[in-house]
Amino acid sequence: MRIAYISQWFDPEQGSAALPGVIARALANRGHEVHVLTGFPNYPDGKLYPGYSVRAYQRESFDGVVVHRAPLWVNHDDSALRRAGNYLTFAGAASLVALSRLPEVDVAWVHSTPATTAMPALALQSRRGTPFVLHVQDLWPDTVTASGFLSSSRASAVERGLHRFCDFTYRRARHVAVTAPGMAERLLQRGVPGEKVSYVPNWADESAFRPLHARDQAKKSLGVDGRFTVMYAGNFGEFQSLDTIVRAAERLRHRQDIAFVLVGGGVEESRLKKAVSSAALSNVVFVPSQPFDRMAHVLAAGDVQVISLRDRPLSRTTLPSKLQATLAAGRPLIGAIAGDAARVILDSGAGLCVTPGSDAEMAAAAEQLAALSPGDLEAMGVAARSHYEQTYAEQAALDRIEAILSPSRQGVLA
Repeated sequence: MRIAYISQWFDPEQGSAALPGVIARALANRGHEVHVLTGFPNYPDGKLYPGYSVRAYQRESFDGVVVHRAPLWVNHDDSALRRAGNYLTFAGAASLVALSRLPEVDVAWVHSTPATTAMPALALQSRRGTPFVLHVQDLWPDTVTASGFLSSSRASAVERGLHRFCDFTYRRARHVAVTAPGMAERLLQRGVPGEKVSYVPNWADESAFRPLHARDQAKKSLGVDGRFTVMYAGNFGEFQSLDTIVRAAERLRHRQDIAFVLVGGGVEESRLKKAVSSAALSNVVFVPSQPFDRMAHVLAAGDVQVISLRDRPLSRTTLPSKLQATLAAGRPLIGAIAGDAARVILDSGAGLCVTPGSDAEMAAAAEQLAALSPGDLEAMGVAARSHYEQTYAEQAALDRIEAILSPSRQGVLA
């Protein structure tokens, strides 16, 4: 098939923004002709990556995928207005690039976060009759209203408008794939027909996220050798509630044998560093974002990995991509999260779950895991990898995607 893969985020962007590249390359490796429509890389810091400058159009070709870049206003800060400008400029410009630069395709696959990414697919459908599939990564408008960006007076109006837009895209999409079971339930409540919804969980880049047994060397490279290491690696955003980790570290400042390592960057980075400095915490280490091909080495430096999200209705129906990546790397987990993700951690035997936002429980979990034998920790890591292979392996997910994209399912459902 000839597929248009539409995503605002794409390589060389890191963290959760690396996922579209993983899926697009996997489809290309199965023999499909994949054209990626995306923006210019700036996630997660809202700064343009070296070697790029925003222009009206740029075409690249690598790893068997053709990439078409559309201009956008570069921004990823905590201003609702500026963030909306980033989303909408991409959606508008990408719609024009889709119609003027993309070849004829059989179907479009939309990596749906933000929801405005559907606009180029709607343009292709309207002008060319191209069917499209939404792969919903975040439920909108839930994501926007839960983010805290908007005042209560603005939130209700924005929520109504986004509900109408999202409902329209669900009606126009040929199919809607979701990345967590709870999302499917929410869409059914919104009136999306059950036969139109499929569960297609994300998977990790299995070449980058894999078990690696070189912990001592990896720890030394991060400056935490000799200590039990509790690591968070990912985006430093408001929704990740990383204050919980900092407060847990403050509770354990007397335990010099336990270190908390925060790897990555984002809009909360400066504030978190100030909090650590103000509290004079010597047991917290910040590490800049690392190259994607080093992630197995980086995760190996953590005796346990943390997944943290604020407890909102939205987060209970989310499986963050970090979960699959950590399971694939075979690392034990502390989940400061509720809902679908917590069930995965507990059912897999890969780690412990604590109440989201509870630094006391986070500190207690860190001490509990630090007291385990190396063999017990290793068993958690093995359970994590085993659960990944049984539930999220790339080949099974690709089979689901190809079934949804197959010509027999084409035709717009209005």
